[in-house]
Amino acid sequence: MAGYILKKTAVCLATLFCVLVFIFVSARLTGNPFEVMYPEGLEPGQLEQYNAKYGLDQSYGKQFLMYLENALRGDFGDSLVERRPVTQIFFQRAGETLKLGVWAFLISVTLGVTLGIVMAIYRDSLPAKILDQMISLLYAVPGFILAVVLLLVFSYWLRLLPSQGGQTPLHYVMPAACLSMGPIISISRHVRNGILDTLSQDYIRTAVAKGIGKRNTILRHAFRNTLIPTLTQISMVVVDIITGSLVIEQVFSWPGIGTTLVNSVLNRDFPVIQFSVLMLAAVVILVNYILDILYMAADPRVEAGGEGK
Repeated sequence: MAGYILKKTAVCLATLFCVLVFIFVSARLTGNPFEVMYPEGLEPGQLEQYNAKYGLDQSYGKQFLMYLENALRGDFGDSLVERRPVTQIFFQRAGETLKLGVWAFLISVTLGVTLGIVMAIYRDSLPAKILDQMISLLYAVPGFILAVVLLLVFSYWLRLLPSQGGQTPLHYVMPAACLSMGPIISISRHVRNGILDTLSQDYIRTAVAKGIGKRNTILRHAFRNTLIPTLTQISMVVVDIITGSLVIEQVFSWPGIGTTLVNSVLNRDFPVIQFSVLMLAAVVILVNYILDILYMAADPRVEAGGEGK
């Protein structure tokens, strides 16, 4: 167990370092940020002064070493646009993204698991078949298309929900619905298929033959065996919500990390890009790390290499 955790920790740290190197170099390949900030040009010598001030006149290797040295002291730089620490900007906006993400996560897991169980219990009924077809149709719809449709229907036509911002509970409805739609469908189909596969096992047939009943058998036995693989699927929900927020927050003008990151990319605000991507990657890595440990604890067959016998 200790060896497995140590190995996973080393892999996570190495992955996070690779993400930092990739985003550090990729951001700088887009060009000089001051060309965007001053599209009409600068006075002679000003560009060189700005580059020297922010270390952009150095090679990528020297810039990266300087960044690491400062980061180890807790200094991740200042925003080139807002001229204040990127940590302050990130954590100020992270609260808004976190609130939206928590609601989307709770909705995704609750409705996804519930729909999966219902579709497995009543799989031969007409409503379950119609629901399965509707889910298949919605799964093919990109999140930003769904966001635009919801805006048109509930904001511009019916005028029931606000279209921008995040001040009131009503502002959460459409963004949370868009972020949770894909995860709901993924979890529900995963749970449904897992339960149906388990129902084909001999011991489940024996339980049904003893008079336990199909519904009780599904809830007591089949779903329990589906739960561990579902943990892995749930970890992907976090990834879907984080990546989805980059687009959904822009559509609804949500004052969160997604909007901040997109704007920083457009403005070539390197410090904000680096720290935001690093933190988002750390969240994704941490969630998968925790679920790997839980999977290890739940299934003793998992060895240090992550494979069961």
